[in-house]
Formats: sequence, C-alpha cells, structure tokens
Amino acid sequence: MPLEVDSNFPGGNIVVDSIDGDTVQLRQDLRTTSEWWFYWYFRVRGAAGRTVQFHFTYKDVFTAGGPCFSRDGHEWQWLGREILVDNGFSFTFPADVDTAYFSVGIPYVECDLNAFLAGRPAIERSILAKTEACRDFEALRLESTTGRHVAVLSARTHACEAVASFALEGMLDFWLADDSSEGAFLRQNVDLLVFPFVDKDGVEAGDQGKRRAPHDHNRDYSAQPLYATTRAIMAELKTVADRVRFGLDLHCPWIRGGRNEQVYLVGPTPPWDETAKLFARTLELSRQGGIPCPAEYYLPHGQEWNTIGRDPTLANYIRHTYPSCNFASTLEIPYAQAAGVRMSADLARTLGADIGRAIVRFLMLQP
Repeated sequence: MPLEVDSNFPGGNIVVDSIDGDTVQLRQDLRTTSEWWFYWYFRVRGAAGRTVQFHFTYKDVFTAGGPCFSRDGHEWQWLGREILVDNGFSFTFPADVDTAYFSVGIPYVECDLNAFLAGRPAIERSILAKTEACRDFEALRLESTTGRHVAVLSARTHACEAVASFALEGMLDFWLADDSSEGAFLRQNVDLLVFPFVDKDGVEAGDQGKRRAPHDHNRDYSAQPLYATTRAIMAELKTVADRVRFGLDLHCPWIRGGRNEQVYLVGPTPPWDETAKLFARTLELSRQGGIPCPAEYYLPHGQEWNTIGRDPTLANYIRHTYPSCNFASTLEIPYAQAAGVRMSADLARTLGADIGRAIVRFLMLQP
C-alpha cells in the first residue's frame, strides 16, 4: 500500500506538498486565515513498519511538547522536542500500526463532546442556531435551585485552541460532582451557561480560527455581528441579562515559550481589574490538580500584548453590556506545557476542576 497523508476527518488540517518514498513535505493549511498560524493535524495510512520523515515547509510549528501522536485519534502522547530535526521529525511505525495521527496538540472535536455528554444526562444541551455551514450550534446548561447567579463559560472562540475543551469538561464535572459546602452553594445558587464551540465550523473543518478573515469570532461582538454563533450568544445572554455575574472565555496562547507556557488570566481595564486580580488569587488558592496557576502569572492591562482597549471581544461585551456582572475575562491555557508540567487531557480536566472551584469561591464572596 502506498503511503498516504491526509486531513479528511473532523478537525484535520494539512497541505501535502510532496511524498517521495518515505519523505513527506507538508505544511499547515491557512485557509480562511489572514495571517500565519501554526495549527496542523493529519492522518498517515500505509505506514506499518516504515520509518517516515515529516518535514514542515512553512516555519516552526511545534509546541514545547514536540509533535503529538495517536494510534486511534483518541488517546494521545507527546513525542517531545528531542525528536525534532530541521523543522520536522522522523517516526518509525510499528509493524501493527498502519494508520496513525499526528497533531500540533491534543485535538478535540464534536464527537469528543458527544462522548462526554453521553454519560452526563444532567447537562442540558440545546441548539441555538445553525452555523454558516449548517452545523448545530449548541449551548450547555446546568441549572440551580434558585438561579440567583449565572456563570457564562465559553471555549474554542479560536477553533484551534483545543486543550481549553478538556478544561471545560473538568469544570462541568466539578459542577456535577463536588459534594462540599461549595458544591452545595453551587447547585443552590449558580446556573451554568456554556458555549463549548464558539467557532463550531472552524473546529470541525480544522481551521486555524485565530485571525480568521475578515475578523475572527473574538472581534465579532458588535452592533452587526458577522457570525451566526456570536449572534446566538448575544441573544442568549439577553435572556439571563440581570443574573449574569461571571464570564470566562477559555483560550490557548501562542505556540510556546515564556508566558505561553503558563496558565494566566488576561487583565481587563479599570475598574474591572480589581475583581480580576481577586479571581486570579482565588484560582491560585483553589488548586488541587497538577497544573500550577499562581496569581503572579496574571497579565495586567497595558503590559506586553494586553494593550487593546475596547475591542468587540466576548469578555468586553459582557463587561460593558451587563452591569450585574462582577467579572468577565479571558483565561489562557497552554497547548503543551504549563509551568514545567507537560499537559495532558486528564491534567487539563483537573485544571478545569480547579477553575470551577475558584468560580464558586469567587461567587460566594459576591453580594
């Protein structure tokens, strides 16, 4: 069987320039994207027993964990940066592995969400809209006894930022299972409203999502939104307008290095910065899982890249539209490594549980 490399599956992204024997020249697909970005995810078939060299032709596209590998597209392992040579890597396929998958990080698409929800009937799933590609755009809900507060959570505003979805699973499981007094407060007082795939089409199509032309979903919360999903989010938030107390949009940062290997909160402008700093401290104190998230990683407004004022982001939209909201911001979760800890799906879920715990503790302090 000849060697085949393709991306014809949910979340797949690759352009194959050439296959010459056991050498593959390839690059990430930047369709719909206005600037260079680094997401890729491909399948190899006909590889059993072969050593194949993969060479990327369009800049450095590897995280702190190097390439990510899976035999089945579900269980993933990092191969490490030590295997990288000349912006690529070689891989020797075992004799019983004819098909395998490689990606910039650990992917997460709709079938993963479906599998998660199948075992959790308490989570209500409703369809809010059809996307531009006629996919269902969903919201997830967990309702409390009183509905005193509404906490709004979102992920995949940029389609490629997949590790955020695993953290979101951890947050939902915390909501369902915590049996402490904090959990009791949660189920008594806090409704959860979740948008798991803001760029649903991009997630399934394998788009970068970041820097989407003419603007991406996190610049679409304006008087005339371009995308069906952002219009649906804005309409749904109006139905709970006077109860919105908390908003958190989960993202992943740049590919690697420095702050991009830290879990950090993006600080808003005053006066919202004080409650943001409070949440950052609460998150640090709420940690029980394996991913560090110290408050010192907080990125104040006006520092580094965080200098934009009132762009039409989801966090800005919530802050400026709903006076009942005490906090709305963005949390950045690294693709592959956080404070020296190698990221995995399970560790991202424990981080999600810590975030959920911090949200409850934060809301318990609010009037």
